[in-house]
Parts: sequence; structure tokens; C-alpha cells
Amino acid sequence: MPVVRFHGGCHQIGMSCIEIDTKKSRILLDCGMDPNKNTVPNIDPKDIDAVLVSHAHLDHCGAIPCFNFKKIYCTTPSADLMYILWKDVSKLSKIYGEKEIKRALDVIETVNYREKKKITEDITMEMYDAGHILGSSSIYLDIDGKKVLYTGDINERETRTLKPADTDIEEIDTLIIESTYGSPLDIKPARKTLERQLIEEISSTIEKKGKVIIPVFAVGRAQEIMCVIYHYMNSGALEEVPVYVDGSIIHTTGVYLSYSHWLNPKMKRILECGQNPFGYVKKADSSVFNEDPCIIISTSGMLQGGPVLQYLKLLKYPTNKIILTGYQAEDTLGRALEEGAKVIKPFKNEIPVRGEVVKIEFSAHGDYNSLIRYLKKIPTPNKVFVVHGEKYQSLSLAMTIWKSLKVPTFAPPVGSVLPLF
Repeated sequence: MPVVRFHGGCHQIGMSCIEIDTKKSRILLDCGMDPNKNTVPNIDPKDIDAVLVSHAHLDHCGAIPCFNFKKIYCTTPSADLMYILWKDVSKLSKIYGEKEIKRALDVIETVNYREKKKITEDITMEMYDAGHILGSSSIYLDIDGKKVLYTGDINERETRTLKPADTDIEEIDTLIIESTYGSPLDIKPARKTLERQLIEEISSTIEKKGKVIIPVFAVGRAQEIMCVIYHYMNSGALEEVPVYVDGSIIHTTGVYLSYSHWLNPKMKRILECGQNPFGYVKKADSSVFNEDPCIIISTSGMLQGGPVLQYLKLLKYPTNKIILTGYQAEDTLGRALEEGAKVIKPFKNEIPVRGEVVKIEFSAHGDYNSLIRYLKKIPTPNKVFVVHGEKYQSLSLAMTIWKSLKVPTFAPPVGSVLPLF
């Protein structure tokens, strides 16, 4: 009987890694790291036939170069984005270097959406658009006639950069679904409302001749925020001021532009009109500290490293503002600011926080209502595993699914080994 082993990403957001063992073959669905602690799953790669990567965020792919895998499958944009993010990891930590990155790149095979691929003796794979970031996938497996859907990270709503998650699926025996916002308490405002809030917060700081710092993930969040700012500046609803970016955002945005046919068709139409939907940004340098007013978009999104840390000294001044645009994990500098820290210490010296701290969550995940809509659009599975969420969110979504679908539903802890079907 096939079994599923949960190596990570259970009762937590980070280190997603799920093993499927059919006795004939063994595969991994993602192999992520915990980016806040630089920890990786405890696995033995020698018997793993293939790793199937849902998307290029580090909590789903960041641990791959640590292991000598035989084969890695992902979409073409994901391969390009993974290389950029792996290079970032190699610069900021010592868990792997250029040699290990090259070894991983050498065994990648890329696929397109809805391209059926036989990956082992008894497993055929197909990837569906997950609507999360460029190239993100939900992974559909046929295991000797039994069907498994691993959602990866999904967004059932259209965004400026992406189409919504593809739900045109025939049948599902086992569903493995994310639960980042799996609690009924996790209901987010409409996208247009969030956009207006963002522009209002930026505008109020520009009026005071202040600087706005926006920490982001290099892939997905950065491009969405850049699109929103450009749209409102272009329409005249936001005063035109310099927009600076730092970190690997320029490189990842270049990948987005290279794969415009994978994006929301509206993006392609903007490009065809000769405009850049991400706006005309500048690479940040030391001159940004003397530029009033301006907008600084920089990695990392949770303030746990990266170039954004150098801009935190701007928070000494009450005219400046930081806008947190996503989930801030426990024990991160971002969470400390969100919870009202009056003093921070990103480096040796403490920085008093006199500037304003605002949270506007531009998540690339579907909220609770979006997850419920997604479940209604896909075929009813015979069994469900709930992963990729804090414990309360995972258990809440599991309870909701069990009550509404009347099928066995589990929110397993790390280390669990359970029958797949």
C-alpha cells in the first residue's frame, strides 16, 4: 500500500517536504527550507527517484541543493527563479555553494502546464497553474490509476500579475492542500481595497516628504507591489516619486518579463503597448538616503536578512514609514515591528522606531473564503491531508473539510507516516 511521509511543512509555514512511497518508486513533493532558521528536512536522498517542485519560494525549494537528487521536475520559469534564489541563499548562509547549485541545475527537467510526464514506473505527473507566483504549480499524480492532487500554494483569485488557480481537474482520490489562511478568522479584504489602502499610506508619507520602505519577497510580492504602484502613478492617483528596488528583485522581475505569456493576459497587453507593467524603477544605492520623498522596495519580506536591513535606520525619523505587506513569522524582526517594538537591533546598534509601521497583507495565498471556493470547484476527494499552515489554521481547515465534505481529513504533524489512499 502506498504511504505518505511528512518531512516538513506540517503545523508550520516553511520547509515543505512530502514523500510518496509506492513501494515501486519514491518521490518528493517539494524540498523546502525554513528560511528564518536555515534548517532543512531530515531525509535520505539516495532512494528518492525524483523531486517535483511546486514553485520557486525557498520554503518549497530552498533545500534542494543540500542533497544529491537524481531528477528534479518543475516549470521552466520556476527553474530560472530557483537559480536566482539559490544564489541568494549561498551568499547569505553556508548551507550550500555554487558547486551544489550547479549539481541541482544539471538534473532539472522542465515541463509546461498540463504536459503529462511519466516520471517513474508507476507515476505520471501533470502540473496545473496554482495562481501563486510565476510558474507555480499544483501537482496532479496518477499512481497506477489512483489520482493525487498536491495543491502547493494556491490563490483562487486573479491578481494583477497572475491568472487564478486552475481548477479544471477530472477526479481526485487524495487531496493534499495548503492551509496558510485556513481558519474562518482568516478573511482578507478585496484586492482593490488593499490596493487603495496601500496607495493612501504611501500618499500620506509622500505629502510629508518622507520615505516609504516596503519589505517584500523577491518573487511574487515584489512584482505585485510594483504593478500596483506603477498603475496608480500612471493614472495620476499617486504622485510620481522615485521608486528604488534592492536585492534580487531586478533579476526576478526580468524573469517575469521573459515569461509574459505565463502571466495574466492583461500584463501581456500592457507590454504590447510598449509599457513596462512594473514601472520604471531604479537600483537603490547610497543616494536613496538623501532622496525625499521616495519609495524603497527591498528584500527580505520578514526583515530576517537582505538589503532591507540597512534601510531600517530610516525609521528613526517620524516622517518615514514601513509597510509590511505579508505574513511575518514568529521570532522575526518583521513580527517584532508588527507587534509594536519601539526599538530594533538589526545590526550591532539599536534603532529607535519613531516612524510609522503599517501592515497591509498582499498575500499570494487564497484566504479562508478563497480556499472554500477552491474546494467547491474541484472534484470531491476521498481523503484529505492539510499542510502548510500554523497548527490552528491547519486544524481549523481540516475540521471545516471534514464537516462539509464528510471525508477522512487529517492535519498530520511532522514525521507522520500514513496510508496515501
